[in-house]
Amino acid sequence: MSHRNWNLFVVAAFLLGGVAVVAFNYFVDPYEVFGHAYLRSGYAVNERFRKVEHLLHEPAAHDSFIMGSSVMGVFDPNKASQLSGRRYYNLSFLAGTPKEAFEVLRALKRNGHPVKEVFFGLDFFTFYEHPKGNSSMARAHPLVSGETFASFYLPYLFSSGLWQGSTRIAHHFQASPSILFEVDGTGMYRLYDYDRRIAADHAQYIREMFPANQWGNADVDWIGERFDEFSEFCHWLDDNGIRARFFIHPFYRETLNTVSNKSYAEFKTRLRKIRPGIVDLSEAEALMANPYWYYDKRHYRPPVADRILDLMFSNAPHWRNLEDFENDQRR
Repeated sequence: MSHRNWNLFVVAAFLLGGVAVVAFNYFVDPYEVFGHAYLRSGYAVNERFRKVEHLLHEPAAHDSFIMGSSVMGVFDPNKASQLSGRRYYNLSFLAGTPKEAFEVLRALKRNGHPVKEVFFGLDFFTFYEHPKGNSSMARAHPLVSGETFASFYLPYLFSSGLWQGSTRIAHHFQASPSILFEVDGTGMYRLYDYDRRIAADHAQYIREMFPANQWGNADVDWIGERFDEFSEFCHWLDDNGIRARFFIHPFYRETLNTVSNKSYAEFKTRLRKIRPGIVDLSEAEALMANPYWYYDKRHYRPPVADRILDLMFSNAPHWRNLEDFENDQRR
């Protein structure tokens, strides 16, 4: 092959490779930002974009929002709607923060979407863990971030999404989904694989998912900026007449024990200075010691979320012990 022909071959190969990458990224849509519905929702969905985009296309469908981190993903907005008389949607994000909630709600309201009520669960991880970067799974909607749609979409077309795309294709052809992000419905997370494992052998599931802690009780350096962001969020809600129901999550005992009593008391004191009416469920004895109620050490299961909704919206009594909680579930 002559030198000229070789150069043409190399150029053609690069062009074809680039076209193939763009075509794969667009049609397979690994992060689900282009709106194709022919593949089942996979593991790498950018819910921060998709959920906002869904709401912008249905401005009359929802006026209230379940928000927070992934722990809030199992809260059913239909139940919240029944209890409150509002039209709820689950707008929680993986590792979601009060700052993100503030930015998203402000963008929705700025674009004419009604915002009447917010139901928000607070966890202590948000106030000491540093952000993990603006990954492809976690880029904000352009109407939230302020960037152009072109600058938002271009990285999704040209960056490598082979692994995420292949995973989405494999997930699509599974007989039953392992996990589902109901972005275009309730906004909830459906953890089907975990639920199947629990139904098959809950005791074995607990042995696998709840090993003994490998880390101890420690003092925490809380990030002051996180509390400032929470304060700004609360002031904005109040200034705009938006009702907010805040609570602190009930934590599995070994998770709570990773933070010293001194540090955790400081965490709650700082929150209450900002929002005195926060409901503290973080030490509910009915839950803390029993992994039965949890998917893993950070995430509790839907029965707990349902009970919290009852408590927060219906003024149900607080749990005193596991027996009370279990009896309440049977009623």
